[in-house]
Amino acid sequence: MEFKTVLFDFDGTLANTLPLTIYGMQEVFRKYDGRTVGDDGIVAMFGPPEEGMIRNNFQHQENVHDAIDLYYRIYEKEHARLAGENPNIVRLLHELHRQDIQTGVITGKSRRTFQISEKALGFKGLFQSVVTGDDVDIPKPDPTGVRKTLEKFDANPESSIYIGDSNTDIMAGKSAGIHTAAVQWLPVSQSHEFPAGPDFIWKKVDDFLNLLDKNRSKA
Repeated sequence: MEFKTVLFDFDGTLANTLPLTIYGMQEVFRKYDGRTVGDDGIVAMFGPPEEGMIRNNFQHQENVHDAIDLYYRIYEKEHARLAGENPNIVRLLHELHRQDIQTGVITGKSRRTFQISEKALGFKGLFQSVVTGDDVDIPKPDPTGVRKTLEKFDANPESSIYIGDSNTDIMAGKSAGIHTAAVQWLPVSQSHEFPAGPDFIWKKVDDFLNLLDKNRSKA
């Protein structure tokens, strides 16, 4: 299968930002909501952008504005320490760019945190489309973001793939009628199992790069 359009989730797929998101959320819940929330509790809130996670789950609604402000400050300040960089991901994105493969992101995170990560990780200019959680009314597994990107690219579903680290990513890609790949190639992934049944499961970035090379050699 030769892919002409490659779409990605972001957190846990292109960037090891899940530990950063969890840490930032735990800090704001501790300081402004007076409670300790475990890692699994934060992950269970995933779906809407970070502001929605705070608004939807805070008991002390009067503190929401301050909590959101602190979260963004933590996200930017701690990015290098907790998210780090991954040269293999950068290599993959540059290879897709070199092959003129249409590349997009569909993520549940806010555009503000996406832009912080995009700058910190050197991803600017590598995506032809970015749909964040701020751009859709219903989060994944709803396929709206994926479908909007496919329409923007005028993409053929048969040569398109959505790549993510969560089962909801796989569900969104399947609902949009395209190929899907589940990845566990970063230190932290959102899902450990994928009952939605992805077409591929990749443990290393090279698994995808090797497939691209194989398909290119056949062309």
